[in-house]
Parts: sequence; structure tokens; C-alpha cells
Amino acid sequence: MFTQLEDHPAETPVVVFPALLSDDDLAGILGMTINWIRSHAHEIPGFKRLGAYYRFCRQAVEQWLGSLDPLLDAKKVSQLLSVPDSWVYANADEITGVLRLGHYVRFRPAGIQQFLTGIEVVQ
Repeated sequence: MFTQLEDHPAETPVVVFPALLSDDDLAGILGMTINWIRSHAHEIPGFKRLGAYYRFCRQAVEQWLGSLDPLLDAKKVSQLLSVPDSWVYANADEITGVLRLGHYVRFRPAGIQQFLTGIEVVQ
């Protein structure tokens, strides 16, 4: 007589590739346009060109930024601090979590939170 074999999943190793972010994903995180991302791709950590596609290693971007939370622009920071935009631009280097992207200024949300609570963090 025939006996039915139990179904056992194949025990082949699964190769896990690092998660990649698209140029659109990164544009949302940095608060920039896709065109800006593509023109500065070689300056961004974790850049990979896959044919016509621009991809970025999630781990490298997260290490560079500290997290994958969307960055804040100067206008949003000025609203949070209740100061004019011009004050944010003039004092950007003294605000925790500043990130300069060419002539654009962006801020890490965790850095702004630390700035608001008065916690000093060494970068």
C-alpha cells in the first residue's frame, strides 16, 4: 500500500536582500523633489542604479539620517518654534538636527524635539 508523505517545506536558505527605497520614497523623507534626488543621487549614501531606476539602501539612508522619519523644512520648524522663517535660516547651525542639502536646510524631527525640550545631544 502507499503511504502519504507529510508536506515538509524545503529547507533551502532564503537570501534576504537589503530593503531598497525608491527615489520617490526618499523624496518624501527628505522633503525634496524627485528631480533633486536624481540629480544628487551620487551624493546620497546607499545609492544604487538599477537600469533607469534609482534605488537607495534603506539601512544606509537610515544610518545617515538617524531614522526614516520625514525631515522638517524651515517653514515647519519656524511654526514649531513660533519664530519667522528668516530666524530659522539664520540660526540653523545652532539648532540640533540640522541637515544641509545643497542650499536647502532640513531638520531631523528627533533633533527638533531635543531642541524643544532642551536636551543637549552630541552629534
